[in-house]
Parts: sequence; structure tokens; C-alpha cells
Amino acid sequence: MVFHMPSLRSWWNDLDQSGKKEELVVNVFESIQDRYDLLDSFISMGMDQRWRRTLVSELELKPGQTVLDCGAGTGKLTHGILQACPSCSTISLDITQSMFRPSYLPETKFITASAENIPLDDGSVDAVVSAYLTRNLESLDRYLTEVRRVLKPGGIFANLDIYNPKTPGFSPLFGIYFYHIIPVFGNLVTRSTSYSYLAESVKKFYSPEVVRQKIENAGLTIKKYKTMMLGAIALHVALKPVQ
Repeated sequence: MVFHMPSLRSWWNDLDQSGKKEELVVNVFESIQDRYDLLDSFISMGMDQRWRRTLVSELELKPGQTVLDCGAGTGKLTHGILQACPSCSTISLDITQSMFRPSYLPETKFITASAENIPLDDGSVDAVVSAYLTRNLESLDRYLTEVRRVLKPGGIFANLDIYNPKTPGFSPLFGIYFYHIIPVFGNLVTRSTSYSYLAESVKKFYSPEVVRQKIENAGLTIKKYKTMMLGAIALHVALKPVQ
């Protein structure tokens, strides 16, 4: 199947058109869904799963809790949650249905929907998690508002993503690798322009400090903020106030 990608340059110059980014993101991930996991691990040099495990460890899950994984993709984070808490109920949500692997997670409920408009009741889940989602959203603020809405009082939110590091010495090396080498290699392997978009999405995204402020502005209380890989990865953990 051939997916026709919108022009990346025209899209980045026209961000204010509602719905345009979501359409692009769907096309991007549909075009690489069959090779995404392999390339994800290759690009991160195998560190992606370690970062996901770090996120899961911060949840302090209890038996029987319900966890919502937003932007679940192929379900690697959902799988990690079930490994840590086999009796937990998991919901995987993603706008790209073709990414999900039912045979990999037969016990997980999958919902095709936007993380900016979660089709769940208020206060219905104990935890919301997301990995490598937030930079692909049209509105991070809308997502965080939805996170707070669906969380139970005292519920936990954990978000993991890639950022443009500012560490002296490492920043230019990251730039060469992530903004030049990876797009060429990824596009060649997937025969698409998807990895040009993925690189650009990191370059254009907020800093971890701005994301932290937005989480707090949404009415969540930061519990932990941790950077890894010299600032290229950040984990934000927050709680919904009990009252």
C-alpha cells in the first residue's frame, strides 16, 4: 500500500490549520508501522525499552488498577505495564489502528481515537501514560486537559518523550545523528519521508521545562521530573490532586 505524504515544508509553515497535524501523523505512522519497532530500537541503540521500564516503575501500580496508554502504537509500553502488573486492566489508545498488534496484547482493549479527545468517562482510570506521543499532538494543552479529566483523584500521569538536548558538547553530536543521519537512513528503509517528519517533530517541540509548566497549568502536580541521555529524553510524572 502506498501512502501519500503531505509536503513537510508546507505543513510546518501552516501549523494553525486545525486537523492538519493529526492527518499528517496518521499518514506518517501508517507508512512505517511494519518496521517501526525495529527502527525504534535501532535508533535508540536499544535504550528505548529501558526508558519505558523506568516510566512503568514510577507508576507504583496496584493489582486491579486501570491504566490508559495514549499514543500506544504497537503496544510496547502497554506490554511493559502488564508485565509489572498482570492483574491491571489496560486500554491502548491510538489514532493509527494499523499500528496496534492484537495478537501481542489480546487482553488489552484498543480504542482508535485522538489523545486530545479521549472517549472515556471522567475519573475512570487510575493512571495515564504516554511515550513518544506529545510532540506529535496538535495541542499538548488539550491532551493534558483530557488526562486530568479521565484520571481518578489521586491518579498518576507519566509521560516520556524525546527532546532537543542543550548539553554542551552532546547537543551538536545529537543534531548530526538525529537530524541528519537518522532521517536519511529511516527514509531509505521505509521508502517514505516519515523519518524527516519525526526528526523535525523533535526539533520543533517544546523544551522539557515548558512541558513541565504545561502539566502544572493543566492542574496536575509534578511528582518527578527526570532527564536522561544528557537531556535528549525526559520523563514527567504527575498526580491529579485528591481535591
